[in-house]
Amino acid sequence: MSDEVAGHVEEAIDLGKTADDLLPSLSEDLETEPQVEGSFTWRIEDWSKLTADKYVSPRYKIGDFEWDILLFPQGNHSKSLAVYIEPHAKGKKNEQTGEMEYEDPSWSCCAQFTIVLSRPGEDKKIQIVNSSHHRFNAIDTDWGFASFIDLNHLKYSSKSRVSGLLNHGKLNITAFVRILKDPTGVLWHNFINYDSKKVTGYVGFRNQGATCYLNSLLQSYFFTKFFRKLVYQIPTSNENPNDSVVLALQRAFYQLQVSSFPLDTMELTRSFGWDNAEAFTQHDVQELNRILMDRLETRMKGTAVENKLNEVFVGKMKSYIKCINVDYESSRIEDFWDVQMNVKNLKGLQDSFENYIEVELMDGENQYAAQDYGLQDAKKGVVFESFPSVLHLQLKRFEYDFNYDQLVKINDKYEFPERIDLSPYMDKDILKTNPGPRWYELHGVLVHTGDISTGHYYALIKPGIEDQWYRFDDERVWKATKKQVFDENFGFDRLPDDKIRTMTREQYQEYFVARHTSAYMLVYIQEDKKDEILQPVTSADVPEHVVMSVDRENKERELREKEIKEAHLYTNLKISSMSNFVHYQGFETFPNNHSSLFSPDLNPDNSMPTSLRIPSKSYVRDLFKEIKNSLSIPLDRNVRYWKMEYRRNGTIRLDEPFPMSLEDQTLETALQDDAARKISTLNIFVEEPYLDLGFLLKLKKAGLINNSEVTNDLIHTLRQDITALIPESEIPQTIEDSNRQLLFIKKFDPLKQTLTGAAYCSVSQLDEVSALSKMVAQFIETDKQIDFYEELQPGTIEPVSLKERFYIAELCSGDILSFQVPDTQAADIFPVYKTMTDFYQYLRHRIKLKFIKAQESTEEYVLKNDSLDNFEFWISAHASYSDISRVVSQYTQVQPEYLKIFAVYANGKFPMKSDSSLSDYILKDFNCELTPSFEYEVLSMSLKELEQLKSMKFYWLKNSYIHYQSYEFKVTNNCTVSEFLDKIQAKIGFSDEDKSNILLWTNYNFHFNGVLAHNSTLKSIGKSVFLFGRILPEELALVKQLDGMTEEEDASIGDEEDMEIIKTLKPKIEGCLVMVVQYFKDPENRHGISFLFNLIPGETFLKTRARLHAKFGLGQKEFSKIKLRVWYTTPHGHSFRSLQDYTDEELDKLILYNIMSNLDCIYMDHPDRLRSQNSHDRPMFIKS
Repeated sequence: MSDEVAGHVEEAIDLGKTADDLLPSLSEDLETEPQVEGSFTWRIEDWSKLTADKYVSPRYKIGDFEWDILLFPQGNHSKSLAVYIEPHAKGKKNEQTGEMEYEDPSWSCCAQFTIVLSRPGEDKKIQIVNSSHHRFNAIDTDWGFASFIDLNHLKYSSKSRVSGLLNHGKLNITAFVRILKDPTGVLWHNFINYDSKKVTGYVGFRNQGATCYLNSLLQSYFFTKFFRKLVYQIPTSNENPNDSVVLALQRAFYQLQVSSFPLDTMELTRSFGWDNAEAFTQHDVQELNRILMDRLETRMKGTAVENKLNEVFVGKMKSYIKCINVDYESSRIEDFWDVQMNVKNLKGLQDSFENYIEVELMDGENQYAAQDYGLQDAKKGVVFESFPSVLHLQLKRFEYDFNYDQLVKINDKYEFPERIDLSPYMDKDILKTNPGPRWYELHGVLVHTGDISTGHYYALIKPGIEDQWYRFDDERVWKATKKQVFDENFGFDRLPDDKIRTMTREQYQEYFVARHTSAYMLVYIQEDKKDEILQPVTSADVPEHVVMSVDRENKERELREKEIKEAHLYTNLKISSMSNFVHYQGFETFPNNHSSLFSPDLNPDNSMPTSLRIPSKSYVRDLFKEIKNSLSIPLDRNVRYWKMEYRRNGTIRLDEPFPMSLEDQTLETALQDDAARKISTLNIFVEEPYLDLGFLLKLKKAGLINNSEVTNDLIHTLRQDITALIPESEIPQTIEDSNRQLLFIKKFDPLKQTLTGAAYCSVSQLDEVSALSKMVAQFIETDKQIDFYEELQPGTIEPVSLKERFYIAELCSGDILSFQVPDTQAADIFPVYKTMTDFYQYLRHRIKLKFIKAQESTEEYVLKNDSLDNFEFWISAHASYSDISRVVSQYTQVQPEYLKIFAVYANGKFPMKSDSSLSDYILKDFNCELTPSFEYEVLSMSLKELEQLKSMKFYWLKNSYIHYQSYEFKVTNNCTVSEFLDKIQAKIGFSDEDKSNILLWTNYNFHFNGVLAHNSTLKSIGKSVFLFGRILPEELALVKQLDGMTEEEDASIGDEEDMEIIKTLKPKIEGCLVMVVQYFKDPENRHGISFLFNLIPGETFLKTRARLHAKFGLGQKEFSKIKLRVWYTTPHGHSFRSLQDYTDEELDKLILYNIMSNLDCIYMDHPDRLRSQNSHDRPMFIKS
């Protein structure tokens, strides 16, 4: 019923105010402008006649829309007058339905509006004004005020407020409308039913939990179109997207090209090897960027696009030290994939580049030791040799605050330009040979909004050479303005507290968002390479197999969505029969895809039910005909149709036969109860009485068939040609007898290692189970007794007494009895199951394992092998390591005891122990859909022998005490240090001379523990002790001297007694060995590596500190922040002395050698730069 129209409309009356006075002011933040303005007045002549609930005004055209006012004179669920305004878009008549519909169903209109109620004759004096704004569309057609004015105040005057607006029943309602331009397409949008593809031509990614950072980076790479083409050129034709990062990325890129719907990244993250925890962990964009590039670069080796990434993304920078007074320069040119720009205390990108190439003066005590020139004043810095075509700039918005020992976000305002000339930051010698500017244009901005602990990433990207930006915010994409790209992502300087206190809640919210929203990564493209980098990409550039698979999946998705929309028009059925049962191996009678034990791999096509999709308006008799046709059963053959239902234990069994009285009803009517229970699929079993075991045995006894098992040929013969065996009148018919039950029978064949359907049989409840046992024995031609087990549910089978009657044994229609073929030898295979109960256990716990040959290892006990790269097999989840290795050996032709197997998970791979079982390494709640990954290696010794070796972790320090490489070695308990050094040399690769100068020492609880001499063993080194090594000729020589050694005569000095000896020895060579210990604030809060340091006689502290700085390896700026203390022995005890309060002049007179003894300590007070990650800082990885 249409709304009732009342009164008439005209041009707006004079209210004493202009439209600008009445309409809301336009905020600068809206970045819009008026498109058209208009106003009209609705005159209501007699309020008393407005007795209906709702009225509308006549329409008035403003812009492209006709507007009317909706009025609820009795109130809209309240005692107040409700007034709304509504635009009407152009419509057309649907020729098929005859109904009116919108010409453009996606129409929208952004408008500010003001509604004024005024008293006729006194309109300028007595009026009430309300204003608002809204985005009107086909779903949200009206907007306004549910409580414009209390109905009593409308009718009656009151001194305390504007009221009494009715003048002899008359009322004027005036509407002012300002329609605004919508440059981004999302002004005041609620994003309900928003279609990014339709509005912008682009689609986004769904967020898996905390993958917005990944979504942003992927969009940036997608629109770096030259890169997209390179990725497409990597060969992936024989790969699986769940295991191949490249193929998953190719598919994701192509889906972004052609899909109309937002995509998820689950396939891509699965290829990374990530689990659900990774999907809910927000990682660092820069870290992801570098790891992903590394994986792609590795995959490109040996292909047509090898080194192409370097040509696009890699630049070169030169680190140099140039002497001021002599002609000497030391320099090193390095590649870079991105540049990390400082943000703190800098105004913008140009300042950051200036800061990056800032020259440090090395003079005074920090002079540079130039080769052949000695100590010299010098300039130290970095300069760019070349910039890549696509330049990634990482803005250091997140920095570690050493004072608070935590990461903090730098929210200060920091500007970046749309274009930038990078030539001022390049090597002047390069510019001499190739002068001119190096102009770069901004292509992408990755934004982080939030703080260090919580936040969200999105990307702003200019997809092509056109000057139009878009915001890619997970699954939504919309146009963005220049202000939204630049000004809104500069961050915001902190305001004074007194100014913040004066803000309204809304102002503070705007300030908070502005301050915590800022660019995190910038992507610039070289201007003269822009056309090449942003060249169009078409389907012709995509690998054919990617196009075919994605297009096929998209069509399947469209078909599924169509099926979902039309689901109410159809009934889905699954039809099972004897044809399926005899081929099915597993629990229940037919495959149950709702079971955790179901896997398509386990069920051949001939075991699967026949699927039908029948219009719900079809008659049941037509359904029965369709079923018979699908099973090749003659239409005149008598069969029974059973409905199958899920029991409480999750199994699906026979429920009840379809009453033949339903034949003349439609499916919709006949299945009303099922529809009410929201059963999506109807399962039906077709009972064919001529395939019943009793009848088959009758045929066999008559010599008409000689089968001892039911085969496809027998089923076909009895369906199609049964009259060739018996007269039509003798063909068995279904019997309506509540006393009879239809039981299913399975047989286990130990030789074939199968448990499949054998027959079904209609039995009387009053018969003994032994009667069925004898029938089965006769049919399979054995004189042995057939013993039955009832299959109750997966994992539960129970023996059935042959002496019991069927009703006492509680056997009813749909129940399953299983037996083992007697006098049959088990198969000569491995693994083998000799009894039916064992085989049932296998079926309950079977799982498919995927094996991959491990990548070549540098471990000395691992051999190269030419075995299969990958293979899969099913095995019991309770299989022992020995069982698994025996199966793997069948594929690899390697003796089982020489195999080492690893369980592979997202967070690493774990070696299986020789005495373990598979259940120790898989999820407890595993199902058949999961295929755990494993790797194998071939060993030069048996696994048990290898397990007897001791695992030794070793940390190699190359040229500092803050960076190290860790290695793991397998050694015997009596392995000597000399032998261990040989292993280290083979792994790392250094000269014999360097090996002779390596000092090995241990730390315990971050404190120096002892030195290992060459002829000592590793037996005493426990798991909680850290073993370090570094080439330290001076320290090693002094250690040997202190312990009374010679080069030929080594001895261990690792225990407490030897430490005391060292303290009291007077060295024959000049020097004193002290320990250096690192801590933060409290000496008990130790961290880092504790090491030995030699003090030189006569050396002042300033020079000692410079030597310590050089050996420690930290930059000058950071090292200067370290507070140094010394702990030494005096005649009166121990002294702990800070050196912070001394002047350089005083320190230049201090000689530590004179006050410290061997193994006294120098303490370094500074934060732990190598702090271990907490539970929230999961390290990122992408599997190779």
